[in-house]
Amino acid sequence: MKKAWRMLFRLIPFKREMFSVLRFFWHPSESVYKHLHFKGVINVPVKQSASFKIVHHGFQIENEIFWAGLTNGWEKESIRLWIRLCEESDVIIDIGANTGVYALVAKAINKDAKVYAFEPVKRVYDKLQENIVLNKYDIVAFEKAASNTDGTALIYDTDDEHTLSVTVNKNTREPGTNVIATEIQTITLNSFVLDNDLKKIDLLKIDVETHEPEVLEGFSNYLAEFRPAMLIEILTDDVGKRVEAIISGLGYLYFNIDENGGIRRVERILKSDYYNYLLCNQALAHKLGLKL
Repeated sequence: MKKAWRMLFRLIPFKREMFSVLRFFWHPSESVYKHLHFKGVINVPVKQSASFKIVHHGFQIENEIFWAGLTNGWEKESIRLWIRLCEESDVIIDIGANTGVYALVAKAINKDAKVYAFEPVKRVYDKLQENIVLNKYDIVAFEKAASNTDGTALIYDTDDEHTLSVTVNKNTREPGTNVIATEIQTITLNSFVLDNDLKKIDLLKIDVETHEPEVLEGFSNYLAEFRPAMLIEILTDDVGKRVEAIISGLGYLYFNIDENGGIRRVERILKSDYYNYLLCNQALAHKLGLKL
């Protein structure tokens, strides 16, 4: 029955146009709209005066943004924070950019900011570039992974078009999953800063599936000088402890982000309540209105 429904659903024409109209007077629950996917370009409002376009490839993230809105569904607390952080930032780097949601938000909010994006998986990078071109943004994207070495590394990918996240030099897939070892290019943030003659970095988003400590190790020459605010994924206690050791003594406060329960300051960086942490100094935390 489910297979028959899926086949029938695929045959329905003009789903994007139909669903765009339906949204105005019908707000389905997640359990319903997760089945109401389609393909095509959608407009994403960020604030009253800012929006961007993105290609909906029928994947979960774009679908949730379409139905729930940018700040009411997928990573809603992180996105709300990111919007405010981007307003205050001149140089923004999205590491593990995926198809570009965070980078696109940054440019939509702050047209004058320099925005850079890193995405090492070719099929995902191609979608990122497609979205950049669609918006005519001057985001500079690199088909590379930020790491602690310049050169090459392996990722363990799958043959599933819907798989949009991988990690460097680690196979984190479930046993029995068909994985494909793929060589990618890597670069350190130390080299990136030199290559692009950057005098500062204000804001980093790092979402690289447990490779976050290696990214920061590759930033060793400039981390203490630049001290950017960071929205960073912490999936395990080990990753959190390693990140904390790297940034210790640099004046960072740690905020655990629960996408369904809010933001709370913590004394240690351990596995996130959801996915992400905000790491920033006290002045910025106060400006953001975070409880200290």
